[in-house]
Amino acid sequence: MKAVLFDLDNTLYSEIEFVKSGFRAVARYLSSTYNFNADFLFTQMFDILQRDGRGKVFDSLLYNLDIYTEERVKLLVYLYRSHRPNIYLYNDALLTLNQMKHHDLRLGLVTDGMASVQRNKLAALSLESLFDIIICTDELGRECWKPSTVPYKIALDLLQVSPLEAVYVGDDPTKDFLAPNSIGMLTIQVNRQTLPNSMPDTIPETANARFVVNGLGEIFSIIRGNYDAS
Repeated sequence: MKAVLFDLDNTLYSEIEFVKSGFRAVARYLSSTYNFNADFLFTQMFDILQRDGRGKVFDSLLYNLDIYTEERVKLLVYLYRSHRPNIYLYNDALLTLNQMKHHDLRLGLVTDGMASVQRNKLAALSLESLFDIIICTDELGRECWKPSTVPYKIALDLLQVSPLEAVYVGDDPTKDFLAPNSIGMLTIQVNRQTLPNSMPDTIPETANARFVVNGLGEIFSIIRGNYDAS
């Protein structure tokens, strides 16, 4: 193998920590503007998230506070999306990335989500210098979000490797592995038990990763084994 592509959210860091960081940014604004207790606001948002999911957290919060307007919802969404997040890599992430680089593997990242949000995450995690190529699929167009094959092919072209020489490491079998499987990449799922309860009961075989591990520390032996066998 010559290259390893990684997912970002819940693969290299915990996405719920980004959500909490965004809620704290919103809570600070509402606290300073309307004199609500910031800890109370954070707890309210997190309770709404756990009860109702992400879709209407800020709507519900503002209704509960009796200060709802559509403009305020848009303001809170803006604050959430544009804030500089307080997030950290998983303990095994930096060690694994450095191990890959030490063995001259080319590193890429393919991540979904609003591009500006993902770029803020990458900056907060100081990841730009560790990767040879970073593809935010949103910058290619919404139609190129996973499970499109386009971002994977672009990443491999830029790294100058073939699909058979590359690995994709992600966490979510509903979208991460279908495309790289279809073009012949080796796929590895990191199962950190972070996926939502809304996951389908069955995943098509074509969408499953070839290997499933519990942490990033396990993937190098898989990659090395496939490299030695090739």
